[in-house]
This record gives sequence, structure tokens and C-alpha cells, in this order.
Amino acid sequence: LLEELSKQAVVSTQSTGDQEDMLGVFSEHIKALELDFEDEKQKRHIKEKRTQRKNRDAFVTLLNELHSKKKLDSTSLWADLYPTINKDTRYSTMLGQPGSTPLDLFKFYLEDLKSTMHEDKKTIREVLKAAQFEVKSNTSYEKFYGVISADEKTKAIDKGNIKLHFLNLLEKAEQREREARREEQRRIRKRDLSFRHMLEDAEPELLHTDEWASTRERFEGESQFKDFEGDEKAMAKIFKEFVATIKPETDSDERSERDRKRRKHKKEKKKRSKRSPTPRDSARDSSDEDNRKKKQKREASPEKEDAKKKEKKAKKKSKKKKKERQESESEEEKTRSEKKVEKRGDKSDGGGDEDDSTSDSDISETELEKRRNKLLEELSKH
Repeated sequence: LLEELSKQAVVSTQSTGDQEDMLGVFSEHIKALELDFEDEKQKRHIKEKRTQRKNRDAFVTLLNELHSKKKLDSTSLWADLYPTINKDTRYSTMLGQPGSTPLDLFKFYLEDLKSTMHEDKKTIREVLKAAQFEVKSNTSYEKFYGVISADEKTKAIDKGNIKLHFLNLLEKAEQREREARREEQRRIRKRDLSFRHMLEDAEPELLHTDEWASTRERFEGESQFKDFEGDEKAMAKIFKEFVATIKPETDSDERSERDRKRRKHKKEKKKRSKRSPTPRDSARDSSDEDNRKKKQKREASPEKEDAKKKEKKAKKKSKKKKKERQESESEEEKTRSEKKVEKRGDKSDGGGDEDDSTSDSDISETELEKRRNKLLEELSKH
């Protein structure tokens, strides 16, 4: 029995040793398989990355071909080129792959084209300067491009950059012309104002019946006349507008007085112009200018002056009526007080208690009367 038990123990120890060896071999095999799987996965990933990069490079090559054919430039739009790009297999192979899309590559390509804009501007300016060509507001792009493309320096410049630079030069030309028009309008306003002042200072004074055809000879030697450079219509228009503001004069004495003052003012003006101007003269000139402006305002708005005068008269009348009303009220109060004093004299023969009560009431009424008179005096002062 003991021998059998010892034999069984030896067999069991041999079987456990075999199981452990089998487990170790199995785990090593699994690890080898995992390493092979990871290597295969890494190789597949690298291959996919390489394929995706080749697809992107192929699409960029497509964009380069379009650019070389002048179908693509820095101002192109994806919507305009999509019908052409959509037909190419280099576009369809990129669809669905991770990373940059065809639209992203298109935008990056345009940014690269625009990055050379600064250097391209210098080259374009040199070509324009050599050709003595100036861009104006009515210059066409075809004419501008013809001058630029004729030079060998601009062969490598992107067509879109040439177009952008043309638009920039065109905008500057339009701005210069707008500024020139504004300057011309300022000059014309200044010229017209100077001509009107000449008509105001005319001697003898112009009448409302005068016409330009009969009076133009009087002003031919003036600098304000020469500034118009023969523009008869403009001078006739200003003359007509000025004459329309002149009121017909009926009093000859008033006219002669105005002529005398005008001659005196003109002489003083000539004396001041001969000597060097002083601050006092400049102040006087400015005051004269203000007076003339005020006069023009008065003549231009007689209705406003009449309305102001009417308002002043109405205020004076209302103040006068108020004062008369206050005086009448004060007189009435005085008559009442006199009547009450007379009544108190008639009732002096009455009883003792009655005398006390009446005297108290008389004193209170007199105090009230004094107060009323003081208030009326204060109101009349205001």
C-alpha cells in the first residue's frame, strides 16, 4: 500500500510540472502574436499616411496645373473652379480621408499666392514708371494688364495679384479726383463770394433796375471779374441774385447819405491797405464784416423783425395794463378805509362794551389795510 501511494505521488508531481511548462509556452506564443499584430498595424498606419500624403500632393499638383493655365489665381473662388476640379480623380481620391480637405488645400494655396503681393507691387510700380503709365478713374483693366504683361519682369507674377494692385491704384485715382472736385467747388464758392462783395462795394451803388449787360463794363478791370475767366453766365446769375435783394429807394436824401458813408468807408479801406495792417485794423475789418452780415440778415428776414417788434409792443401793453389794474385796486382800498373811518365816527356815542369790540375790529382792519398797501407797492415795483 505504501509503495502504491508513493508511485501516485511521483506521477502527480510530473503532471503539474508539465502543465506549468505548457502554460509558459502558451503565454510566450501569445506575446509573439501580439507583437506581430502591432507591427502589422503600424505598417498599415504608415502606409495609409503615405497614401493620404500622396493624394494631397497630387491635388496640389492639380492646383499648380490650373494656375499655370491661368485658370487659378489669388482672386479665384472655390465655387467657380469646383466644376473643373470635381471631374478630376485627384479630387475624388481625397474625399473621406482624415486631415486637410480639398477646400482647405485650396485656401492654403491662395494664401501662398497672396504672400508675394508686397514684392509683386514693387515690380509692377517699376514697370509702370518705366512705361510712364498712370492709372486714372477711367482706365480699363485690359489696358493696364497689356502694359504690365509686356515686360518680362512680370511673367512670374500671379494674375490675381496684378488685378488686386490695379484695383488699389484705381481706388486711389478716384479718391484724388474726388478731392480735386471738392477743391474746385471751394474755389468757385470763394470766387462767387468775392464777386458779390465787389457788387456790394460798387460805387455808385447798384439799383434794383440795373442789368448785367449794361453794367458789366464798370467791373471789367477788377480782379474779381478776371477770376471768372469769361464765364458770363455765372457772373450774370450772381448779379441777378444780388440785384433781386436790393429794395427800391424813394428817398433821395437817404440814398445820398448812404453813398457818402460808402465813399468814406472805401477811402479808409484804401488808407489801411497802403500801410502795414495792425491788430486794430484787423479788428475793425472784422467788425465791419460782422455789421455787413447783420445788415444782410436784416434785409433777408424783414418778417422776423416785424414779429419781434410786435412781441415787444404786446409785452409793453400787458405791463401797462397790469400797473393800471394795481393802481385802481389800491385806490378802491383807500376809499373803503375812508368810509369805514367815517362810520366809526358816527358810532362814537354807543355803549362801553360795544366801543371795545368796535375798536378791536377797527385796529385789525387798519393793520390789514396797511399790509395790503405794502404788497401793492411791492408788486408795482416789480
